[in-house]
Amino acid sequence: MLPPRGRRGVKIRIVCYEDPDAWILGKFAVKLHEQLIALGADSSLVRAPDDSADVNHHIAYVDYEGGDSGLNSLMVTHVDSVGKVRMLRRQLETADLAVCMSAETVADLRGAGLPREKICYVNPGHDGVIAPRRLRVGITTRLYEDGRKKESAFENVLAKIPSDDFHFIIMGAGWGGVVEEMRRHGFSVDLYPAFDLKTYREQIPTLDFYVYFGRDEGSMGFVDAVTAGVATIVTPQGFHLDVEDGITHPIDNVDDLATVLSKIAEHRRQRASRVADWSWRRYAEKHLELWRYLAGTGPNPTTPAVSRGAQDGLASLVQTPRGQTLGRRLRFLQRLVLTSIQRRLMNSPESNGQ
Repeated sequence: MLPPRGRRGVKIRIVCYEDPDAWILGKFAVKLHEQLIALGADSSLVRAPDDSADVNHHIAYVDYEGGDSGLNSLMVTHVDSVGKVRMLRRQLETADLAVCMSAETVADLRGAGLPREKICYVNPGHDGVIAPRRLRVGITTRLYEDGRKKESAFENVLAKIPSDDFHFIIMGAGWGGVVEEMRRHGFSVDLYPAFDLKTYREQIPTLDFYVYFGRDEGSMGFVDAVTAGVATIVTPQGFHLDVEDGITHPIDNVDDLATVLSKIAEHRRQRASRVADWSWRRYAEKHLELWRYLAGTGPNPTTPAVSRGAQDGLASLVQTPRGQTLGRRLRFLQRLVLTSIQRRLMNSPESNGQ
């Protein structure tokens, strides 16, 4: 039982059975320990359980051999064989909590008959150091004095396109003035004022999107972009229409281009936002909530109730789980059996050349 708040600090031991300097499990152990310390917890990173600890959190579950004192929680990475299901069932006879990494694993294990009141999940944290690169947008056409490529309209919509999300690669004569205006709007642009075949062939496969807003039968650059597997933002006309699935985003004018690029940028921001709060601090806070709940001490008033509005952590332990369908149970069992058979075959004398 964890001590009531105010008597003394909760003694937490993060038991990492592998070298903490090793890659993935060691990283989880180190990050969890660091954030617990930052939250004011009495945490230590150790290689073996501590019988005097209030909480021993075992990373990972496969090395847990049982414990009689304090709370014992297990980090459950993946359960991919019948043997591991049996092992975890046996471990939960003495362990207080299995902390999985996903809702799927929780549902599978509960469906396999493991004690639902001991199974939950906390989504992993990330370092928050990865930033999205600018999307590379290519335009390979020259401009003419009569404005047939609609470059004047292109200048008019620059303010409607988010500049921080895109890097333009433009090849062709006549773009100097347009590019100066783009840079004044904060756009990143590589300009090749003359067509160069070697550079062209190098740049096309690096693009995320190929753009063409003319209406003069079609662009040969479009064909090369499709050949390179590059998404296209082009006018639906001429031989563009003869390439099945060749047009990713059809546009009729430059205003349409601004709309398409803005939507692309917004969708990418939304995608990135899905894991924006998957921090290591949140990861530690959710473990603290789980341990305090099991101890009956409740959340610390100074710690945010991070499970509020989220599905993992404490919410995944105390809420009624969704129904486990027979089909899902059968798929999980099938996956376990197939994996177990594959491992037996790999470890057979025949597979080892004996």
